[in-house]
Amino acid sequence: PPGSVFKPVTAYAGLDEGKITRDTQYEDTGEIKVGEYRYGNWYFDQYGRTEGSINLTKALARSNDIYFYKVGEEVGVEKLVSWSRKFGLGEKTGIELPGERAGLVPDRLWKERATGEKWFLGNTYHLAIGQGDLLVSPIQVARMTLGIISGRLCNISLFLDSPVECKDLGLKTENISLVREGMK
Repeated sequence: PPGSVFKPVTAYAGLDEGKITRDTQYEDTGEIKVGEYRYGNWYFDQYGRTEGSINLTKALARSNDIYFYKVGEEVGVEKLVSWSRKFGLGEKTGIELPGERAGLVPDRLWKERATGEKWFLGNTYHLAIGQGDLLVSPIQVARMTLGIISGRLCNISLFLDSPVECKDLGLKTENISLVREGMK
C-alpha cells in the first residue's frame, strides 16, 4: 500500500467529480466510527489532537486522514478505482525490468471474489488514504506523482535515449494548481 502519497488521487477524484471545491471544509474529529469499527487520523492517534475545520490544501499539507475518508465516501469506490487507474495504478508501467507486476486496485468485485466478503464503507476509507488492499510499486508511485503535478501520464524507461511519450490526463489547470499548493 502506498499510503498518504495516494491522497492527491483522492483529491482529484473529489474535485473533478464535483464533490469538493477549494473551499470545502471538513471537521477533523480525530476519528470516525462506523458500527464497531474505528477509523482514526494519525495526528489524533499519535498526539491526541485534532486540526479543526480544514480545507483541501491544509488536508494535503497535513496528510489529514479524516478529510480524505470523507472525500472518499463522497466520491465512492467506483470513482476512486477509476481515478486510480487513470493515474496508471493497477497496470504495468512497461519499464525494462523483468517480473514487473501490475499491482492491485481493489474494487467491489475483486473483494467479493478474493475474500467472499462484500465491500463496505471502511474499505472505501482505506482506499481513499492509500491503504487496505491497494498495492503499487515504487515506480508506479513515481509515475503517478509525475501525473499529479504535471497532468500527464508518461511512459517510464531505464534508458536515456528512449522516447518519452505522455498522454494528457485532462486535469483542470486550477485543480493541478490547487493540489500542488497543498503538496508544497
